[in-house]
Amino acid sequence: MNFEVKLSVNEILQTKHFESAKVLAGKAGLARLVRWVHVMEVDSIENLLNGNELILSTGIGWKENNEIFCSLIQQSIDANAAGLCIELGTYISEIPEAAIQLADTHDFPLIVFRKKVRFIDITQEIHSLLIKKHYKILSDLEDYSNKLNQLLLSSNPQQRILQLIHEHLKLTVLYITNQGKIEIISKMKKEEQEKIVQLFKHNDMPEHMNVAHQSVQALNQTFADLFIFSESGSITEFESLILDRSATALAQSLLRELYIEEQRKTKEAEWVRRWLKGESSVEQIQKYLSELEPNLKSNGYTVLLCKADNMDKASAEFNYLKIYCRSIFEKRGIFLLADIDKNQIVFILINKWKQDDLKHRIQEAVKNIKHSDFIQKQKFAQLEFSVGKVVTDLGQVENSYLTAKETMNIREKIPNELNSYFYEDLYIFRMVLAAHDQGILTEFIADYLGPVLSQDQQNSGELLKTLKIYLQCKGAKKETAEQLHIVRQTLYHRLEKLYELIGRDFMEPYKRQAIEVAISAYEYISASKSKPAYESTSLPRMANSLY
Repeated sequence: MNFEVKLSVNEILQTKHFESAKVLAGKAGLARLVRWVHVMEVDSIENLLNGNELILSTGIGWKENNEIFCSLIQQSIDANAAGLCIELGTYISEIPEAAIQLADTHDFPLIVFRKKVRFIDITQEIHSLLIKKHYKILSDLEDYSNKLNQLLLSSNPQQRILQLIHEHLKLTVLYITNQGKIEIISKMKKEEQEKIVQLFKHNDMPEHMNVAHQSVQALNQTFADLFIFSESGSITEFESLILDRSATALAQSLLRELYIEEQRKTKEAEWVRRWLKGESSVEQIQKYLSELEPNLKSNGYTVLLCKADNMDKASAEFNYLKIYCRSIFEKRGIFLLADIDKNQIVFILINKWKQDDLKHRIQEAVKNIKHSDFIQKQKFAQLEFSVGKVVTDLGQVENSYLTAKETMNIREKIPNELNSYFYEDLYIFRMVLAAHDQGILTEFIADYLGPVLSQDQQNSGELLKTLKIYLQCKGAKKETAEQLHIVRQTLYHRLEKLYELIGRDFMEPYKRQAIEVAISAYEYISASKSKPAYESTSLPRMANSLY
């Protein structure tokens, strides 16, 4: 683990091996950080340094060549070295004035030893000091983690954790929840804190202000954002690690609070069931919602069903599942109530934003759920969704629930015909379902498709499939033949047979509409009576059930 240990040139000058050392230039740069000590006797640095090294040298590489010496100093500055220490006497007797001026210009510490020194003793001492500081950082980090664990067992851990970050790092701490709630902990005056918040909101932080950020995540969802601000210098790796561990602790605290809150709402499931069954009055619903979410302002309601073969396995972790789904929908302005029943979850979605983009927001949320790591870890079978009718009255939610079930029912029977999971996108299948409930669907199919179905049944033909594709292609023969993967002559032969069976006028508007409805109805009935699920390429196989 590579920590940025805070050891400055000035601190090194206080060690015993630098008692006789003198700073000739660059005194303004003595606060530079030293990450390593490096002995170097070459006159060309190239890629030998990583930055923040304190260089030790006898000058053998350039001796009395002032031009090479100045070039070496410039290279050291460009490589972001911490400073240059030179032993005078053996190979170089004095430092040229041009080199001193160059170092001063760039606040680059230039240090000399007037007598011989053992570089090995210097490197050992400084490296030992770096290791001790490194160990101290590890120790501090471990101690900090223990403090976090203790705070997680206390009351109101969130506030205590934020305070601990501030006290430990002496930096300003900013915490922002997804709901927009902001907490700031700082030594600044109230007016300055408010100014920082406003600058942050407008992404207009001063250049001297260094910022580090960490998301507070649980169940692969971001619930809040944690920031630290420094005015005195860049954010170190140690400070970033403190920030990271604090964010993890905040996530644990938040997840625990959310879980407890979901447990507190255990009566929600029973209440949701009564609402969906129409057993609660509007007044009762309004009262419960006001108790559950006092500031909830609704702008439409709908019911979302989520179905999977092994959904019942999630019942033990249902609270986590609700927390996860709730976070996804709330980000999109949708308040969520949930219940689980065998292999199906029922969500009542209460829209808090404008209604014209509700469908798009639901689509985004469902897509997020289906492809999330959380759902994948549950090893669910293919998830199926359906969304009921959007209603504006609390008492109409029962109707939305029934239409969501209708949508799920139709989608399961004819998955190849319906890509959308919204009730409003069922189109003609809504009429098909109504006709089926009234018991007139079979007669309707027989009236408009009977001869075609009978012909296909007798000859194992594909007249119905041809008719369907021909109508979808709006009578375009070339396109129809291509989709059916047949030659034109075969298509002409089939069309002649269709003319014979249902008349040459089947492309007339009203008759065409009736035939298209009959085809959709036949697909629906075929799917209802066939297992496994119906495939649209085998339209005629249930024809005999109509007679």
